[in-house]
Amino acid sequence: MRALIVYTELTDDDSVISHAVARLASELNDEHVETVIIRDFEDGLAYIRSNTSIDCLLYGRDMSDRDEQVQAHRLITQLHRRQEDVPVFLLSDREEALVAFDRNMMEQVDEFAWILEDSADFIAGRVLAAIQRYRSQLLPPLMKSLIKYSDVHEYSWAAPGHQGGVGFTKTPAGRIYHDFFGENLFRTDIGIERVAVGSLLDHTGAFGECEKNAARVFGADQSYSVVVGTSGSNRTIMQACMTDEDVVVIDRNCHKSIEQGLILTGAKPVYMIPSRNRYGIIGPIYPKEMTPDAIKFKIAHNPLTKAKVKQKPAYSVVTNCTYDGVCYNARKVQDLLDGSLDRIHFDEAWYGYARFNPIYRDHFAMRDEERTENQPTIFATHSTHKLLNALSQASFIHVRNGRNAIDFNRFNQAYLMHSTTSPLYAICASNDIAADMMDGNSGRSLTDEVIRESIDFRQSLAYLYKEFINDGEWFFKPWNQEMVKDPATGKRYAFEDAPVELLMKEQSCWVMHPEDKWHGFNDIPDNWAMLDPIKVSILSPGMGDDGNLLDTGVPAALVTAWLNHYGIVPTRTTDFQIMFLFSMGITKGKWGTLVNTLLSFKRHYDSNTALKKVLPEVVQSAPEIYGEMGLRDLGDNMFAYLQKNNPGGLLNQAYSHLPQVMMSPRDAYQEIVANRVEAVPVDQLVGRVAANSIIPYPPGIPMLLSGENFGDENSPHIRYLQGLQAWDSAFPGFEHETEGTEVIDGRYHVMCVTAREQ
Repeated sequence: MRALIVYTELTDDDSVISHAVARLASELNDEHVETVIIRDFEDGLAYIRSNTSIDCLLYGRDMSDRDEQVQAHRLITQLHRRQEDVPVFLLSDREEALVAFDRNMMEQVDEFAWILEDSADFIAGRVLAAIQRYRSQLLPPLMKSLIKYSDVHEYSWAAPGHQGGVGFTKTPAGRIYHDFFGENLFRTDIGIERVAVGSLLDHTGAFGECEKNAARVFGADQSYSVVVGTSGSNRTIMQACMTDEDVVVIDRNCHKSIEQGLILTGAKPVYMIPSRNRYGIIGPIYPKEMTPDAIKFKIAHNPLTKAKVKQKPAYSVVTNCTYDGVCYNARKVQDLLDGSLDRIHFDEAWYGYARFNPIYRDHFAMRDEERTENQPTIFATHSTHKLLNALSQASFIHVRNGRNAIDFNRFNQAYLMHSTTSPLYAICASNDIAADMMDGNSGRSLTDEVIRESIDFRQSLAYLYKEFINDGEWFFKPWNQEMVKDPATGKRYAFEDAPVELLMKEQSCWVMHPEDKWHGFNDIPDNWAMLDPIKVSILSPGMGDDGNLLDTGVPAALVTAWLNHYGIVPTRTTDFQIMFLFSMGITKGKWGTLVNTLLSFKRHYDSNTALKKVLPEVVQSAPEIYGEMGLRDLGDNMFAYLQKNNPGGLLNQAYSHLPQVMMSPRDAYQEIVANRVEAVPVDQLVGRVAANSIIPYPPGIPMLLSGENFGDENSPHIRYLQGLQAWDSAFPGFEHETEGTEVIDGRYHVMCVTAREQ
């Protein structure tokens, strides 16, 4: 427990007030309440902003001064933004308090203590009682139940066999493992027969209360806590929604778990094709792909579905936002798909925070709006471990019932199929905490903080870019609007000069307008999509606005190698794009280091510093190639390769071109099970049918799905893989990761259905 005393009149240690405050602090310490005393308002504000946990604030000052009341109001408001119900005591003179306080101040204060009249023991008792009341309601239901259970210290004769961690302590390696993770992890690793906590699979007890609380926080009718990641969440929804007789409408920009759902269910897919810009950044599906006429056309012209042209699709999935941070106007998406089907799934794995900040209004699934029974049933899946605060594998399914809703008992059959009878309760509890952290003021405060950090970084980078360009030099620039407008005043600003508050609150500063060149999505309808401020792509020079390469450039792969050398790991790299995720764990120190590292790269790149001096691990991977090279030498070689082979353009073509469908994903998988497959080298893929999907990483989006034909010798899918093979040979240490391929003797191979079966 911790109490913060901010008393700005403690200028003299021998004053009566100083002695009274010291006695109070001593009494609190005797009650095991750590007490921090701060004598300056700004220091108190900084302490609160540091996110240190505080269980009670005691504020003392001469309140007869209205300016001092304003400061008190600021301090308490800052505290309650993140720690909403922390009790606040005012240490004051009785007459001052009664005369000076207005209603707003009175509403923010829980108790008054007359520091020179009441005894230290009495005030400490009141503070301790307030702290205990606060802490008793602080934890969400499942976490509270687990803590209570761990205090029982039961003798267990059930699984898990390590029995609260004791089993691990019986060998040296086991003891190290136990001590590394700590006793509480093992004490709360318990079996499902502990009825005191409830059941994840039956949604009873504290687990059921956790899910009810999550549904309230995230705006759902029903939420399901998932411990097998959003891959499992996606498969669960698909298993509940479709059969092998159904037609489904799939975002081609889908995670591989969506294809796995197609394999499991046998449903017949038709695809909506998303856009991609000159940098290979994944944009939205355009509305023309979602109209009822467009969907009927897709069904009629797909060999798997053409006999079902009059059949209503059972389900649709849209990835929101895209991996690169392009967010749909979900209200408009829902209105369009509503004309064709009853169940819409928004895969929001990387986007679980959107509901909690008004900058994202209308651009997420679980919106606050009037609803009717005639609306479609809406699903949303959130990877709480990605950009909220939960352990890996933690995920939520959120459901809003509408037309053709699936009742709880039926849906739970799919949930049971994809869950586990041995869940790690620490993962379950982290989901509980993730929801609680976003509840009330803290959700807005947390998202505001991340958005502000990302804007500060973007503006810092844009300032540097502008300075270097004005000096005739190069640098990296952020991918976002270059000019923004304040709709209230009509004033236009360069992005780097815009008020931070405008960028934090005005959605139009992030919307992709059709007349803008910066985003590169031609003919995009206005207000169809926006850029997520916290998903930050920076652009290295080399690509023109028309999509053609310039005469010189700095390949992003080399920049990423530099960043990795200094312990900085981007989430995605294309030919000239490097992407960073700003999350609740990002601080100014982190992004400040990133900026400094980019400046360091530029300095050494321009100086052509020897690779063996600055990137020795690269030289070690192929000393015969890199041994005598400088940093810029390697960059020039890479850029020349990109100019000649244009792998980014080929990849865009591959994602924009639907291959010929030869069999369903399920049928292709059956060929794998039956061992009617063979590894085919990339230069022999003409006319072959992929047995598994081809998935470049990152971002892990299938380029070609199982059961699809690679096409002829001009196929962009084949040419892209050939280009990767050539790149990997030319630049050892910079190899690509492409799931669904295998490198044998330096040649890419793909598992294909055997020729005799085609």
